[in-house]
Amino acid sequence: MPAMPYLTMGVLFAINLLNYMDRLTISGVLTLIEEAPLNRTNGTNKTCACGGFGISDSASGFLQSSFIIGYMVFSPMFGYLGDRYNRPVLMSIGIIFWSGATLGGSFAPSYNIMVVFRALVGIGEASYATVAPTIIADMFAKELRMRMLILFYLAVPIGSALGYVISAQVAAQACCWRWAFRVTPGLGVILALVSLCFLRDPPRGESERALEHSSAASSGIRAYLQDLKYIIKVKSYVWSTLGFSTVTFTVGALAQWVPTYIRWATAYENEDFALSVKSAGYGVGGITVVAGLGGSYLGGELARVLGRRTKQANALVCGFSSMLAGPLVYVALTTAHVHKLFYVMWTFMFFGMLMLLFGWAPVSALLLSIIVPKRRATAAAVQIFVSHLLGDALSPFLIGKFSDSARKSLLGGHNNGRVPQLEDANHSEIVAEERALRYALYAAAVMSTVGALFYIISSWYLPADMDAAEKDARQRSPPNDSLASPSTANAVDDDDDAPLLSAADDGPELAVNLGDDQLLL
Repeated sequence: MPAMPYLTMGVLFAINLLNYMDRLTISGVLTLIEEAPLNRTNGTNKTCACGGFGISDSASGFLQSSFIIGYMVFSPMFGYLGDRYNRPVLMSIGIIFWSGATLGGSFAPSYNIMVVFRALVGIGEASYATVAPTIIADMFAKELRMRMLILFYLAVPIGSALGYVISAQVAAQACCWRWAFRVTPGLGVILALVSLCFLRDPPRGESERALEHSSAASSGIRAYLQDLKYIIKVKSYVWSTLGFSTVTFTVGALAQWVPTYIRWATAYENEDFALSVKSAGYGVGGITVVAGLGGSYLGGELARVLGRRTKQANALVCGFSSMLAGPLVYVALTTAHVHKLFYVMWTFMFFGMLMLLFGWAPVSALLLSIIVPKRRATAAAVQIFVSHLLGDALSPFLIGKFSDSARKSLLGGHNNGRVPQLEDANHSEIVAEERALRYALYAAAVMSTVGALFYIISSWYLPADMDAAEKDARQRSPPNDSLASPSTANAVDDDDDAPLLSAADDGPELAVNLGDDQLLL
């Protein structure tokens, strides 16, 4: 069995973990960034050496939105490049770029400069997110591809949880939130060098043996417009992208605001019950990693097993999990401020996150099954652009804006727009901030349920679109697999019905089937 595909998967997993760790670092220290630039005690016995920017909820929400805007706007460009040029090189450049921007942001002297650096981080991460799934698709086929996607997306909850926990811990120990942004850059440079020096770029379409079809992608604006014209005609792609947009709206809002909201909610009945920044980060990080691991694995496995019976499996799994996520998150938010229901809140939040992350692997597998190899990076980039434009580019800012308006209304208009420091807030301010954030986050729960409808519509078109993509690949494949490029020796296939050994009639190629894994020698 060739080792390179599995070694490549290990590197891609590590980069994806770092990607989400870096992305969610800001959420673990958001309350510290919001505070006025004054010294304070931040959950330890030490004095905080750096204050925040003294900003409102909407302004702090825009810190994440600026990241998503950079990520979203540059994704189409990297999708175009990823369909035509060396993907490990593109990834390496992007990783070094985002690592430098993350480090630079830790020295930002003002809020506006911090916004710029967060946008630059998004640009760098766009280079990786658009091409990594296409590399997996070109190395693995059929059910084994789904298993590798499950592994790849397991890095999402682990990285997110590490982002929450490590950022809160580092900020507490260093007595300064800025040090939270100085953990990942060094790791990023190391992974960029590993990717540049050791990863190979598999031929596009290698796992489908569609090398002729994918080896000569033309360049230029006209070629890119042809790619766009092709993908928007795939109806299941369009509807699943809309469905994924609602999920990213919900996940983006929760990822940004739940740690902050829980601190205010736990202080609702008694200020002494309020969780520290570190404790809130640990709590949210803990349920994120467990729910994410369970959701990513169970969702992918359920889609893989159901896929043996129906071609609609990926869309149906995404749809029904989104439908369940909304009510679960709603109950969690409703019970958070009641001290006696503290553990009820964590339980429902856990299952809500579980359902939200159920569809990460299936939605990626859905895209890869309906788009021909040479246009997959472009399709992934467009999906990233649309889902973030309609999703988490808006949700952190909109939730913050709604919260600011609700707080002002609840306080009778007596508010200067700044969020009070929890330790200095009176009971009325605590109640107003908790209710304002809770009412705003209800919108995120509703959006998840709306997305279920889009996924169900996508399932109606999915079988026909899969058949069309498979037909196109067969028409473009070499007439005899024995004439395929020797590079296909590194593609790992999966076919439970294949004989143990089979040889081509007029060539040296030998297929060896080992349970789920079939490879060409």
